[in-house]
Amino acid sequence: MAKVKVAVVGLGIIGKLHSQVYNQYDKSELVLVCDIDKKRAREAAEEFNCSWTTDVRRIAHDSKIKAVSIATPDFAHTEIALLMIKAGKDVLIEKPLTTSTEEAYEIVEEAKKRKVKIMVNFQNRWSPIFLQAKKTMEEKKIGSAVMGYARLSNTLFVPLRMLSWASKSGPEWFLFPHIIDLACWILGKEIKEVYATGKREVLKKKGIDTYDAIQALAKFEDGTFFTFETSWILPESWPSLIDFKFMLLGSKGRIGIEGDRQGIDIASDKLHWPFVLGSQKAWGKFFGYFKEPIIHFVDCAGEDKEPLCGGEDGLRVTRVIEAIRNSIEEERIIKIKEEI
Repeated sequence: MAKVKVAVVGLGIIGKLHSQVYNQYDKSELVLVCDIDKKRAREAAEEFNCSWTTDVRRIAHDSKIKAVSIATPDFAHTEIALLMIKAGKDVLIEKPLTTSTEEAYEIVEEAKKRKVKIMVNFQNRWSPIFLQAKKTMEEKKIGSAVMGYARLSNTLFVPLRMLSWASKSGPEWFLFPHIIDLACWILGKEIKEVYATGKREVLKKKGIDTYDAIQALAKFEDGTFFTFETSWILPESWPSLIDFKFMLLGSKGRIGIEGDRQGIDIASDKLHWPFVLGSQKAWGKFFGYFKEPIIHFVDCAGEDKEPLCGGEDGLRVTRVIEAIRNSIEEERIIKIKEEI
């Protein structure tokens, strides 16, 4: 097939990763990169040998561009996604799809109307450890699901120094999408109700008015229950940027995953567990499973195939997280409704 001409909007850490994969993959051609920061856009264009802009409308109006990655902050997805969809572009959106169920629904419906593809980058579906968990469940090696537990947290480095826009997001939007999607995907079931609690104190005192930590109990349609936890206030002395645990108890066995410990530890000035499976750059190429969903998106755009994690998956996750936030605020169980 002819190379799929692509563009990237948002050139932070993840946007540059998308750009690198498109530049490396032999079935895609990175045509244009875009960021509101002129210097960042220009530097990325020089690195990836493509054009640059600060105006997303230039991408929308370029008929040569078939597909677009949106890697802006999570609260800034909707307007850009709708612009690209209405222009007939296939769109890969970083998780979460949006931070509003109503907006997520609008994106999904608009894509159906325009007959374009949406993919949400739930990258852990390509992680070898979670692929093994999915396979184990499908083969019924641990029987039917009974109870699960998933925790994904960051150290204070993320809200205080990595994300300039942390106060407009929170661990529920930045981290929960990963583990909620994983649980739904591995079980092949829908969450029907949630009860959650959270606390704002540590970050609020530092000028970032978002949740420090959240715990949510979710009940699936078959009665399986899952505890989801997330936090943004782990001390920076923690050996990894993440604290990532996943457990699924079945009627005949158990799956246990330590996503933060990946087979290597390094002790120098402090103990460190480097994250090695997702992203590694060596010999002028990009290795690791982070590239796989981006390659999959290119293949879907070029071969007219439906993505493995589409807009409906993104809508589901946004709906659950919004229900979790409502449960905290209203101090009650929230039933998940599929309609808006």
